[in-house]
Amino acid sequence: MKAVDSVINSLVKLMMGASSLVLSVVTLLAVITRFIFANPIPWSQDIIRICFVYLVFWGGAYCVKEKEHLNIDILLTSVNDKTRKVIEIIINLILLLFFVFLMYFGFIFMQTGVSQKAPYLPIPMSVYYLSLPSSAILMIYYQIQIIYGQLKSLKGNSNAGGERA
Repeated sequence: MKAVDSVINSLVKLMMGASSLVLSVVTLLAVITRFIFANPIPWSQDIIRICFVYLVFWGGAYCVKEKEHLNIDILLTSVNDKTRKVIEIIINLILLLFFVFLMYFGFIFMQTGVSQKAPYLPIPMSVYYLSLPSSAILMIYYQIQIIYGQLKSLKGNSNAGGERA
């Protein structure tokens, strides 16, 4: 399982790094050609858009992995440790359902772009739209890992007190 994790994490980091690099280089070239040479590169808008979209969505998946997503924890700080863990599991299950929703409707949305073409590049818009369901799959993968770890931790803590599971 660690090998699969390593491959997936490397893929996500590679996608984010490549998107950042291409986004930066193409944006710089687009600015230079537009304002210095007064001759904009038409296809640069498509490249910038696709890199930005994948960077945002796959970056969101990476934030799920790192548990860096938005969290309002005023309720969690006011309850005891075991209750907090149970509430966190419930929250993460709700997030998992939301990610499944994103994946399902992301695939439906992606299918609408099959017949549409990007404005300047000869690629279907479904390539852009694929960022949503693909990142949702990654989010589901990471969320399942988080929930599994939390359940294991909760079960481990209940056994530590001499209770039966």
